[in-house]
Amino acid sequence: MATARKIDVLTVKLDPKPGALAQVLGAFREAKVNVTASWAYQIGPGEAQAHFFTSDVDRAKKALTKLGKPPKTEAAFWVDDADQIGNYHSVLEKISKAGVNIEATDAFGIGGKFATVIFVAEGDVAKAAKALGV
Repeated sequence: MATARKIDVLTVKLDPKPGALAQVLGAFREAKVNVTASWAYQIGPGEAQAHFFTSDVDRAKKALTKLGKPPKTEAAFWVDDADQIGNYHSVLEKISKAGVNIEATDAFGIGGKFATVIFVAEGDVAKAAKALGV
């Protein structure tokens, strides 16, 4: 059975150049922040952003601010379950049946488990939480 929880994801703007993400992760290492999940991508010419789900949001915020990259905090959901056919679909279907549109999701499977991070509009967080049993 899937386990879901509401999380805070930190989002920062990055320069789309070699080493920009490594610099952030180096700051997290120095601050002793464990990163559970991260993803980063270029969003246009000269623009990139990164998202981080960490074990210590406050410490991560301080590390990012010290780098001159004050983060935006967004509510999201972390869901994990056994990596079996149909489990991810079941999670998405619950949110759909609640009438909530997913703005973004990222999922992966490793070691017999799958996990996903799901973003919904700020106004739909409570509905999605209810649908996921959070």
